[in-house]
Amino acid sequence: MTKPNYSHLGKKAKELITSSDQERIIAIQSGSWISYPRAIEILDKLERLLNYPEVTRMPNMLIVGPSNNGKSSILEQFQHRHLPDLNLDGDAAVVPVVMVESPSHPDVSDFYGRILDKLFIAYPPRATPAERCRQVKHIFETLKVKVLLIDEIHHLIAGSLSKQRDFRNAIKSLGNECKISIVAAGIEESYNAFNTDTQLSNRFVPETLPRWRLDTTFGSILMTLEQRMPLKLASNLYDTAMAQKLLWLSEGTLGDTCDLLKLAAEHAITNGDERITIKLLDNLPWIPPSMRKANPVQM
Repeated sequence: MTKPNYSHLGKKAKELITSSDQERIIAIQSGSWISYPRAIEILDKLERLLNYPEVTRMPNMLIVGPSNNGKSSILEQFQHRHLPDLNLDGDAAVVPVVMVESPSHPDVSDFYGRILDKLFIAYPPRATPAERCRQVKHIFETLKVKVLLIDEIHHLIAGSLSKQRDFRNAIKSLGNECKISIVAAGIEESYNAFNTDTQLSNRFVPETLPRWRLDTTFGSILMTLEQRMPLKLASNLYDTAMAQKLLWLSEGTLGDTCDLLKLAAEHAITNGDERITIKLLDNLPWIPPSMRKANPVQM
């Protein structure tokens, strides 16, 4: 009997193909970074920000796109590429990139606290915003921070106009005084976070991550995902009918496409099909993103 060569799989997936069902499912659920042209383009621009010389007005970036479409993954990938250097021969560690999530509302004190927490810097719980700000600026200089990443920046508009103004001023102050580049990311409402401040809207160059379309790039991503999933039979995810089905169910966001395929692959393993089919997708307990709020759980 001819031994299967699993030509539809990549090297790592082939190595997992003889593992137990549970081990294969865990590997699929773990996921990994997916490289694609738009992400590479944005990462290249982030590298330029990191290496930008200190000037009076440091360049900034605003990454905007639908929820669950890869914004956070790009920020995390960039941070992973520039992990802290302990600098054992020097006086202090070097932390070129710091990433924080914006508070759920524009609270300046909370914002500074999140930065200090991320850097494992102790501060008095009752420290005033001004005291926390001075501490953040001092530690940024000490650790030679070059880029500050702020995820979920659309939270800025969840507060009063005065709170929003204070938060925007805090961002400007950090950029101006620390001579760092700031990269903010969020959903489409993020534009509104900066539009009322001409200085900020001019400084933060927008980079968009639009919803996916049925094209060769989407097909390439589906091919990559199939190569990484240790299923024993080929699913041919890049075939037009299958790709169209996946695009419709995920509503064109990368995160939901990945989540959908993880769920489908898990079912393909547990039911013995060992491949993803349109019939399997039709029978999945999957709710498209736009329907999730419209169908609350009944208690």
